[in-house]
Amino acid sequence: MSIITVSRETGSLGDETARLLAEKMSYSLLDRNRMEETIDGEGFPDIPLERFDEQTPSFWENFTSGKDIYLDRLRTSMLEAASRGDVVILGRGSQFILEGVPGVFRVKLIASHDIRVSRLCDNLDYDQKTAERYCKKSDHDRNGFSRFFFGGHWTNPASYNITLSTDNLEPETAASIISEAYRAHPSSRETGGMVLKNRFISQCVRNRILYIERIPVDLLEVETDDVHVTIRGTVTVRENAARCEKAAKEIDGVKKVDAEVYFVNPVMTY
Repeated sequence: MSIITVSRETGSLGDETARLLAEKMSYSLLDRNRMEETIDGEGFPDIPLERFDEQTPSFWENFTSGKDIYLDRLRTSMLEAASRGDVVILGRGSQFILEGVPGVFRVKLIASHDIRVSRLCDNLDYDQKTAERYCKKSDHDRNGFSRFFFGGHWTNPASYNITLSTDNLEPETAASIISEAYRAHPSSRETGGMVLKNRFISQCVRNRILYIERIPVDLLEVETDDVHVTIRGTVTVRENAARCEKAAKEIDGVKKVDAEVYFVNPVMTY
């Protein structure tokens, strides 16, 4: 099980480096386009992903279901790819989604302000003021995205195993440095495989309940310990508790289900 996450500042050559790193190590690359491909047909409601994608959501997004759907889509795609192993995952909070999984190597690519602005001017034909505004907005959005969805700080160096400046590096060189650092990094990758299996099963159960069976459950939580799944939540229709248990048992790898799903009498207002 080999997994590398790559976070990057705009103008730090992050996308190019991630692609070359995947090629160098013969890994698959999970980027935004690939994420969307892997979750098509999974029963998720259609929402405009660009509304949330590495952006600072508005205040009102806290009160919509769109953010939960977006996060479930991200987790499903990343956990599925990570469970297969040998993958480079580019951005979208992967360092937070896979936090606590042994063996995951988390990378952040940065560059100085002037270098970033210069690269945007060269590559996107921006003038300097436009490039500066673009860098500032991108940093604000990515940090806001991390806080909103994961309660983490994108700028926190403790969220990464290595932070690499590409000021004087080409993508090929940066990819080689990351590859060597990863191979030298001690890890418990076999243990990580079991953690990922549990998280992926939990996500599959959640998806089955909410998006395939479309069972309305409030405060839904799913935990998996090997083949044992525990579901917690509340329902306003008694029969839905049994439906949740049945849905969980239909997921591959699930042998036992404890459904701590309780009926709550809805408050009627007139």
